[in-house]
Amino acid sequence: MTCSRLKSSFMIIIPLFFNLFVYICFAEEGQKTVGNWLEIVSLEDPVVIEIGQFAVDEYNKDTNSTLMFKRVVKGDTQIVGGMNWRLTIEVEDVQVVKDCEALVYQQPLQNVTKLIDFKIV
Repeated sequence: MTCSRLKSSFMIIIPLFFNLFVYICFAEEGQKTVGNWLEIVSLEDPVVIEIGQFAVDEYNKDTNSTLMFKRVVKGDTQIVGGMNWRLTIEVEDVQVVKDCEALVYQQPLQNVTKLIDFKIV
């Protein structure tokens, strides 16, 4: 097998294994996971915090705001061609604490993370 064919095979196999890994990690007994929203159980997980911080940073950059990330209040994930993160985030704006809802899309293997939606509630 040539080097380019081997590389091409890995480019197909690695995303499949990643999606399988995510599926296994987030699967709950008897619950269909692909396409369904699953509640995030560990809101203090560093990955969850990183996604929440990313959402606030992107919102600030896009709107020239100065919101400060405090914590993720609740969240869900959805496995699609990557991962959708639907988070409720507590932020501080000029000493006033507010909740925001954010939707972030992530494809870790392609190094893609995008803020899809962000609103203050």
